[in-house]
Amino acid sequence: MSATAPPPPLPALPTPPRAGSHLIAIVLLVLALIVTVSLVAGWAGLRFLSGSVQIQVEEVAGGKKEFSLRTPVGSFWLGSFEVDKRKVDETSLGLPLYPGAREVKDNSASLHFGLPDQQDVRVIVGKFETPDPLEKVKGFYQERIGSLATKVTEKGSQGKTVFEIKHRDQEKVVALENLPSGTRIELMRVIHGRGESK
Repeated sequence: MSATAPPPPLPALPTPPRAGSHLIAIVLLVLALIVTVSLVAGWAGLRFLSGSVQIQVEEVAGGKKEFSLRTPVGSFWLGSFEVDKRKVDETSLGLPLYPGAREVKDNSASLHFGLPDQQDVRVIVGKFETPDPLEKVKGFYQERIGSLATKVTEKGSQGKTVFEIKHRDQEKVVALENLPSGTRIELMRVIHGRGESK
């Protein structure tokens, strides 16, 4: 008997592409199209608004400034803003001043924001310097306001200490910073509403 050779193997048939791979490509293409259209629409909208929206500032009685927004749809009153560069003191700040500290020129002010349909906000800021070391100044404020502080933050590596006092309608902050020539003292009071409560 003669041995017959086994039949040659059949060539492998190409596998049809899976339907899922086409679906993923279509979804990615649609997403790319949506993102591109959104970016173009956003750019066009911003170009339109930048040319047609204006903020107008008017000075009214007593150095007070009022802001309004003009759009193609209409005008809106944004509020008022008043800056008072007069010297701040313990009464306006609601915080004790370190004895002998001198006010840093042109760094103290009272700002008053009148906002539509909201409470007014008043911010009083005073910056002072003293040749006394940070530890002495910090001791003074710990003694005078330490029990009122709702939060005390010390950043020893930066030579800073911050006392925060938060109550119903206002916040007060005492920030102390170590300087080569002594200590900088920044005092801030933020009042919400029209009251001047202590």
